[in-house]
Amino acid sequence: MNFKDLVAADLDVFLNTDEFAEDHTLGGKKMRLIIDSDSLNGTPLPHAEGVSLWRKVVYVSCSELGYRPNEGGLLELDDQTYTVANVDEQAGMYAITLEANQL
Repeated sequence: MNFKDLVAADLDVFLNTDEFAEDHTLGGKKMRLIIDSDSLNGTPLPHAEGVSLWRKVVYVSCSELGYRPNEGGLLELDDQTYTVANVDEQAGMYAITLEANQL
């Protein structure tokens, strides 16, 4: 087994719903993913009183998603539309930063 095979096997553990992942709908497709929103939420926007920028980082298998989202495009997560701020691909996973303005 080479290093790439070991990393791919680790994805199955990382994206296991009994371990870290949860089932969500991303881009209209139900899949296993991990959402990190703790450290990025609620930045007030200086030009819009009472409105904050909310971010979520979604970790999903590249093969399960099936395509690389376009930065600046829109992506729906659990029936809420977000702007794709950043897409980073590492070891078979996408880390997708999503943004939305909320009151």
